[in-house]
Amino acid sequence: MAATPGHISETLALLSQDTHDHMDEDGEEKPFDMNETLESLNHEDVYQPTTKTPSHFRHAHQVISEIKAIGRPALVGPCKNDVRTRWGQRITLTSSIVKYQYQSFLLDPFLEEMVAPLIAPIRQLVRDVTIGDHKGEQPNEQAEEVFYMLYFITKTRGYKTIVKFLPHEVADLEPAFQFLKMQTKRSPWETRYILFIWLSLMCMIPFDLKSIDSQASKDSSRIPLVDEMIEAGKYYLDGAGKDREGAALFLARLLTRKDTCKTYLPEFVAWSKELMAKDPNVFHSLGIMGAFCWIFKLGQREVLLPIAEDLKELLVYVESQDRFMSNSSIKKYIVKLSQRVGLCLLKPRVAAWRYQRGNRSLRSNLGQDASAAGINQDKVSTKIAEETEDDENFEVPDAIEGVIERLMNGLRDRDTIVRWSAAKGMGRLCNRLPKEMADDVVGSIFELFSEDVFQLANGEPDISSVSEHTWHGACLAVAELARRGLLLPHRLTELIPWIIMALKFDVKRGAHSVGSNVRDSSCYVCWSFARAYTPDILDVHVRKLSNTLIAVSVFDRDINIRRASSAAFQENVGRMGIFPHGIEIVTVADYFSIGNITNSYLTVAPFIAGFVEYRRSLTEHLMEASIPHWDIAVREVASESMARIAVLDLDYACNEIIPKLTTMTSSLDPTIRHGALIALGRTLKALKAHSEQPLEQRISTETLQNIALVVPSVPGFTLTGFGSENVRQALCVFIACLAEAGWAVEFSVLESWKAIVNTTLERSEEPLQKIATDTFRALVTQYGILEIEVDRCLLKIEPKADRFGVRGFSLALGEVDFKSQTYAPWLSKVLSALAGTTDKTVCEDAESRRNAVNAVSNIIKVLGPSYRNVVSLDVSRSILEMYFKGLEDYSIDHRGDVGSWVREACMQGLAEMVPLVAQLDLSYETSERYLSEENQIRVLAKLLQQSVEKIDKIRASAAASIIKIIYARTETSAQEESYVVHVPHRALLMGVFEDSVELNWLQASEVYIRVVHLLNLPEFRSDLLVGFVISAGGMTETLVRHASSCLSEFVSNLPITNNDMEVDGAPNTLTLIEFGNSLLSLAEKYEGQDRVVVPFLEVLDMLMESGSLLMMEDEYDFVPLVRFVRRQTQRSKDTRKLSACIRLFCGFCALGGKVKNAMLQDLLKLLVHSFPKIRRATADAMYLMLNSSADEPTEATEQVGQLLANTDWNKPATQVGPIRDKMYPLLGLEKPKPATVAKK
Repeated sequence: MAATPGHISETLALLSQDTHDHMDEDGEEKPFDMNETLESLNHEDVYQPTTKTPSHFRHAHQVISEIKAIGRPALVGPCKNDVRTRWGQRITLTSSIVKYQYQSFLLDPFLEEMVAPLIAPIRQLVRDVTIGDHKGEQPNEQAEEVFYMLYFITKTRGYKTIVKFLPHEVADLEPAFQFLKMQTKRSPWETRYILFIWLSLMCMIPFDLKSIDSQASKDSSRIPLVDEMIEAGKYYLDGAGKDREGAALFLARLLTRKDTCKTYLPEFVAWSKELMAKDPNVFHSLGIMGAFCWIFKLGQREVLLPIAEDLKELLVYVESQDRFMSNSSIKKYIVKLSQRVGLCLLKPRVAAWRYQRGNRSLRSNLGQDASAAGINQDKVSTKIAEETEDDENFEVPDAIEGVIERLMNGLRDRDTIVRWSAAKGMGRLCNRLPKEMADDVVGSIFELFSEDVFQLANGEPDISSVSEHTWHGACLAVAELARRGLLLPHRLTELIPWIIMALKFDVKRGAHSVGSNVRDSSCYVCWSFARAYTPDILDVHVRKLSNTLIAVSVFDRDINIRRASSAAFQENVGRMGIFPHGIEIVTVADYFSIGNITNSYLTVAPFIAGFVEYRRSLTEHLMEASIPHWDIAVREVASESMARIAVLDLDYACNEIIPKLTTMTSSLDPTIRHGALIALGRTLKALKAHSEQPLEQRISTETLQNIALVVPSVPGFTLTGFGSENVRQALCVFIACLAEAGWAVEFSVLESWKAIVNTTLERSEEPLQKIATDTFRALVTQYGILEIEVDRCLLKIEPKADRFGVRGFSLALGEVDFKSQTYAPWLSKVLSALAGTTDKTVCEDAESRRNAVNAVSNIIKVLGPSYRNVVSLDVSRSILEMYFKGLEDYSIDHRGDVGSWVREACMQGLAEMVPLVAQLDLSYETSERYLSEENQIRVLAKLLQQSVEKIDKIRASAAASIIKIIYARTETSAQEESYVVHVPHRALLMGVFEDSVELNWLQASEVYIRVVHLLNLPEFRSDLLVGFVISAGGMTETLVRHASSCLSEFVSNLPITNNDMEVDGAPNTLTLIEFGNSLLSLAEKYEGQDRVVVPFLEVLDMLMESGSLLMMEDEYDFVPLVRFVRRQTQRSKDTRKLSACIRLFCGFCALGGKVKNAMLQDLLKLLVHSFPKIRRATADAMYLMLNSSADEPTEATEQVGQLLANTDWNKPATQVGPIRDKMYPLLGLEKPKPATVAKK
């Protein structure tokens, strides 16, 4: 980590404090006292991170307390904690620790306090069950939790760090191994893993294992304890869990000891070769290969040389078996083991010929004169690079060639872990090779870049056929060589061009792109250059590197590549200091600013383009890579970026950028054509806006002619078929940009533009129609429109026209500005045609109706204050009626409630029209009002209905429209603010629809409890009740729960008559009688519309069941409601409606008298309904009604109850009919006579 002034000052402060601690009271230095020091060490903990080291481990106290709680219970015998407690502790601890998985170093100051409470009981457990009082007993479930938590900490921080805190006394070796032998493969693998890690540590004790094993014989070279350990390790090498890796490490530690290697290591090699030849499973193979990798990492060279030849044979055998080479982990182990065998064969040394930059510590560099240090280090580096060691006496074994070949193949492998391991192996091997041989290896790596690279006719290399895996591996290897100083400076001239190409490597393969890993690794190469070379070495290549790194930093598609390139650029700026304007760029192009691709393209890139050194390279990268990119999102944002950069140098843009983009628009590749069209249009628009001189004078005549021919020359096949939507979108953007820029065009060219727009309006894609609509507006605004063209548009929206054309041209007609005296006479027929399109009896397509409504709303919005000058009173009223009809559009198809699109558009239109027209009515006080008070109230009533209906989005849109209407203000002549729209009970409405409070209208729990009180207002009651009924009687559980509970509570609190109204406080304006009348009016109005009738029946049943309606039994005539419900069962096959009617019949029985008899007659009829479900529902409802009745049960009713309960109502109606007939006399009813059919 580089030192900063803050770090240096902090270090100086600590040194000053340490010096002060060793001063006496007179300020003189105290003499060193060893006894005092030892005494202080005995009384104080040497490792006190919590008091000395600041940490960001916020959960430290909680985690340590819970760890102690886990390790406190006994681990042998009955477990004190139940399963729930143990799992609760595990989940709590793991959730706290896992947060630090990617910054695990924050745990370091507390690791000892975390590990000690776990390893201490484990150590005690091992002793107790092996040699202690509980010998032979099995640990309980709590022990598994302790081992698991220690494993989890190890997983988070890494075993190499945790193993430092484990005990390593000799006395623990045999008990720990005996405890391992007690484990089975059914035991938790976390337990075995921790034991193997612990044993691997104890295997490093510096005593002869014979002195530990009581059964060992001095005359024998074998040690019984070691024999058992090796067999146990072999046994677990085929595990599928982490314990396999622990066993491999344990065996490596044991077999590489001086007292065991001569006897046991060759045996292990022979056993491994024999087992690998017997077709072992993949886990066993991984375990063996992993063990050998650990052996060659931990063992001494003189110990490993005798088995190196056998390992070469094993590697050759493994490579020849397809079953092994199909596994990426085994291939990684092959590469890793090969490089370690090669390092074993070569003598340990550091190549004297390697390039050394010198002092690479920034902190050290700060303490000396930079220029002087740079000169001295350059001299030293050059001298060392030119000197050649006596490589003639250095023999390289022949086997090294095989190792290098294997590593070269690893660089081409398809798996990243294999390539990365091979790259590191190349760096390590080359560090021990003679200069000439290492240079040959470097040349071979460079040749990987040229594999499958062909040369185009223009001399440029074609990399479309190369393997991205090979380039990625080659870049990783080059970075490793450069970082180690093994890539000599004279090789950079050959390498830099390949790295520049790798930074831009993005090749499309089928439906996806490859190359992100290549670009990432090439950034690593550039980062390593900053660490490896002095500024004068890279000075020749600075321009290419800096320009490419900057372009990739701001223009790459992937965020990780942009950040990697930015990091490489920053590293070069900090260590080299030769990149132009490095500090200014690094300040703006930081980790966060380039994280967002839009900000990177549109903000950071134009800022960097302000520096002349980078401007042209950025524009070239845009034209070569970003504008023709395979991702459409990148092409679009790159086009806008090109427009912002081009205005920085108008002459260059007009002479270079515009001609190139114009040429690209004629490409047969649809992606190139698409990006070039958008970029050309936006760039021309930007240049036109920033150029003081007419742009036609800056651009050559030939280029102007080519720009005019861009649209007419588009091949017809690109406008139809697959991918044509992208080309049409680009053409529309191009046309719109030129139209907005006021581009001068000939009539024929303008006609070709209009033809493209008109045909695009008939496409089925909605986003494409929206873009074509915007282009249509730009054309009309700049070049005008003829009446004959308007008539053609009207023909396209006739009822019999194509539905896609109706959608598109409806939107287009809404973009015409009818304020103009030229267009105003056409408005009536346009509005009439659009209004006809909104009628669902004429137009069945919901999208067409929605677009027509949106078009009318847009016309009103554009007209603004000129509305009354252009629109007549009759037309205005017809528009209002159109909106009202649209709010009743509840059309349904296979997509659901498509009518909601129309209703939402109507609400948005009313929010535009009502405040505007009401404001204009106030301005024209003498003339007749366009918007009467009755219509204003009607608008609010309809919007209130929508604000409580079942679709969340509709409720939110209705609320927004209401707020816009009731809060619309104007200024009177006295400069006093007043509201525009007449709103009765404004205070109550504003209390519900507060403009300053953001109420979540998508949440039913927040909406209905606020709006239900508006039912008291007679002006809005009827429509608002419809909305409540539809929601409370719906099928969405949460919606029904909130709406029905609010409505039920509201009704239950209503007074029955006016005489029962409250005297104190605010009087209620609604009585229960009036509410019943409102329900009856609603039922009669919507009879025959199941959309309302079925929810109405559900709500009516809910109110009857709650007893709210029965409170007015004596004052209200229920007969009309009863008749309405009875009519709903006639010829109905809707089971939901019939079920609601059955429950209501049972509820109406509480009214007694003739009503009860009529209800029982209807219920008995339904007992023989043709649907078994209805028969069962009727029987259940009748049984519950009879049992819950307030009347005293009689013998007859009990018999009816038995018949209802004991009869199988799933049987055919003919079989249950006689049973039903028995109920008539029991209930005191006369069986109705069957209807006779008159003979003809």
